[in-house]
Amino acid sequence: MKKPIVSIFYFSGTGNTWWASEHIAEELNRHSFDATAYSIEQLTGKEAADLIEKSSMIGLGFPVYGSDAPRIFHDFLDALPRQKTQVPVLGFVTQMIWSGDGINFLENELNEKGYRIRWAVEFNMPSNIALPIFPFPYSSDTNTFKPQLKKCSQKITDLCKKIVNNEDYHQHNHLIHAASAWIQRGPFRLAHDWGRKFWSVDPDACTSCKRCAQICPVGNIDMQDGLPVHGGECVYCMRCFNYCPTLAIQYMGMKNTRAKKKPPFQGPVPAFRPELITKKK
Repeated sequence: MKKPIVSIFYFSGTGNTWWASEHIAEELNRHSFDATAYSIEQLTGKEAADLIEKSSMIGLGFPVYGSDAPRIFHDFLDALPRQKTQVPVLGFVTQMIWSGDGINFLENELNEKGYRIRWAVEFNMPSNIALPIFPFPYSSDTNTFKPQLKKCSQKITDLCKKIVNNEDYHQHNHLIHAASAWIQRGPFRLAHDWGRKFWSVDPDACTSCKRCAQICPVGNIDMQDGLPVHGGECVYCMRCFNYCPTLAIQYMGMKNTRAKKKPPFQGPVPAFRPELITKKK
């Protein structure tokens, strides 16, 4: 008997959603599915469409920014081909603590294109924000993440059992959750483009290694006179800031003083690096 094919499309800034996507694929494969996780940065629109056509169901996953999806993921959804026959969807998000309604706010948009969210879930993952202006704590020690990842692994196991049993599941899909999400989503969307202009570089710290430009998911960083310059397409993924080897990237003109005392978050497990999920050069 042919295994049902599951294509999981995800965007991950610094590794949390990559980890969740790979673990979901692994767990589904234990249940006789043929599941594969794909970084949307590494697919063309045609490649994604071809994968969807062959799939029995698809997964859609992203990190929550201000109770919203990153712009790069919105663009991916906009480009999804319309379906004549409804495609079942597993939708999931990674978040620090709370997002309100997770991925459920995209339900109508997906329905209009022929995709039905049958399973919607949220995973609380380590914070990746080490910005000097951000008041919440973060950790860079992957050993401290193990209990949290263990809880997420169990949640993935339980989720996949529901999929195997053909049991729909929507976490936080009620009006109160949608209303609470707009507390963040509305202001975040209003300030999104305005906030892009505050990235800069410390010329004394930069070594012109070009890594920030190479790992930017939207090609927003150009090298000019040996220094990285941010354009107007930033999606706030935190890669350039967290993965600069000399902590030269600044936000709002602030040197990365927090990261000088403690390295920034660089993935939930030591095996992660951005080059695993960026566009193939």
